[in-house]
Amino acid sequence: MPRCPILERRLALSRVGRYINGHVDGSSPPSVVVGEVGYPVVKVMFNIPPNIHGIDAAYYDDPSGWWGRLSLYDIIKLRSSMVAASMRIKVNETQALYDNELAPASVSEKPVDMEARLKGKLTGLSINELLVPTPPAATALRINVSSNPKVPRVIDRLINDDAKASDAVWEAYKGGLSVYTLIRALSMGMLGERRRRRLVPTRWSITAVDSIIGGRLRGRVLSLPELSEELLFYGEYLGNRFIIMLRPGAYRARWIEVWYPSSALVTGKDAVIHVVDEDYGGRFSEMDGGFYAARLPILEYLNKTGRTAEVVIFREVLPSYFVTVGNWHIRETVRRALENGPIGKGTEVHEFLNRLLTYKGALRFMPSRISRITDYLGVEHG
Repeated sequence: MPRCPILERRLALSRVGRYINGHVDGSSPPSVVVGEVGYPVVKVMFNIPPNIHGIDAAYYDDPSGWWGRLSLYDIIKLRSSMVAASMRIKVNETQALYDNELAPASVSEKPVDMEARLKGKLTGLSINELLVPTPPAATALRINVSSNPKVPRVIDRLINDDAKASDAVWEAYKGGLSVYTLIRALSMGMLGERRRRRLVPTRWSITAVDSIIGGRLRGRVLSLPELSEELLFYGEYLGNRFIIMLRPGAYRARWIEVWYPSSALVTGKDAVIHVVDEDYGGRFSEMDGGFYAARLPILEYLNKTGRTAEVVIFREVLPSYFVTVGNWHIRETVRRALENGPIGKGTEVHEFLNRLLTYKGALRFMPSRISRITDYLGVEHG
C-alpha cells in the first residue's frame, strides 16, 4: 500500500487531539451513531468537527456527496477529524434527547452548532462493516445545542403522529427524505407508535430502513409487466465492482459477493464467495445488510421504469478495499450504475458479461472457480 492505514489513523488522532482539552465545539453535520453494546443501555455518539462551523461541517457526514470523490484514505482522515461526544442512555428514554434538542439536531437539514464538555482521553477511530467509521470518542459530561435545528417538515409531522415505525419510514421516504436522514431519525427514536419508541442501534436501523423501503417498493414491482430484454449495468468505487443483470421474468433476486484475499474481512489465502437469494414470495436465504443496500436502488429503478425483472447483483471486493467504510458506498455505486444506463442489452449482454468477468473480474483472478461463479450468474462461460 502507498500509505499505512494504521499509521494514518494514529496521525489523524494526534491531529484532532491538539484541539481537545476537555472541550470541543463545532457544527455537527449532523452526525450521530447509536451503539448496540450493553443494550438496553446504549452509547449515543454525537460527532462534532472541532472548530468547523456552518455549512463547511456538512461534508463530514455526506455519503452521497463523497461518492466518486473520496478515497479510503480520505474517508479515514475526514472521519478521524471529528470528535464523538459520547453518553450512555436507556433506549426508552428518548424524551431526554428532545428536551435538550439533541434529537432534533440529529435530523437537521443544516449543520447544528454544538459544544461538549468531555472527560478522559480520546479513543481511536472505530471501524464497522455496516457503518461509516466512527470518530475518536470521549465521554461527554454535557452536550449543548447552541443553534436552532431545521427539522424536515415531514419528520416534524411524524414526530407527533402515532403510526407504526414501518409506516412512518415509508411516509417520510415518499415525502422526499433521504435514506441517511431516515436512518438517524429511526435510530434516535423519533418514529413509530409513541408508547413504543426506542433508540435503535445504528447498525440495526440501516438494515431496517433499507428493508422497509425495499419491501414496499417490491410490493409495487410484483404487479408490473416484465422487462422485454436483458440489461447489464456496471459500477465501480473504492475497490468494489458491481455487475447488475436484469432479466425478463417475475421479480426475484440473487446477491453474489466475491471477497479476494487481502481485502477487508478476508484473512486467509482463498477468496470467499457469499450468495443470498430472495424468492418471489419475499423469502431470503439469509439476512444481509449489503444485499438490502444494493437492492433498494434497483427496486427504485424498476418502479421508475415500470417493469419487473429477475435481478442478479454481482459484487467483487478487491484487495484495494483494505478497510470497511459502511454500506453506503454499495447503495450509491449501484444507484449510479443504473443512472448511467445499461452497458449491454439483449443478445449482447452475455458477451459484455464475459468481457467484464474475464478481463476485469473474478474469472481472471480465480480461474478454478469459473464454473461455480457462472452457475450462480446463470450464464455460460465462453
